[in-house]
Amino acid sequence: MSSEHSPAPQRAGASVNTLDASLTINEFCKAEKISRSMLYRAWSEGWGPKFYRVGVRRRITYRARLEWQREREAEAAAEGNGGAGT
Repeated sequence: MSSEHSPAPQRAGASVNTLDASLTINEFCKAEKISRSMLYRAWSEGWGPKFYRVGVRRRITYRARLEWQREREAEAAAEGNGGAGT
């Protein structure tokens, strides 16, 4: 395979680029600092981020991530703690 078609090498500590069109489950979990099991629990309970499938893989768009973050912030505000963890 030519280097033109090879994926860019990833550094071990590389962060998720927020300009990417979509995230894998692992990238989403790393960016949000949650476990995969928490993400699957969120989906099973109906509060996980929207996703689409590419074959058998799930992808989460940047827009879906932002929407999911806004929903979590709104829930925290409605609970009266503003996300302060109190």
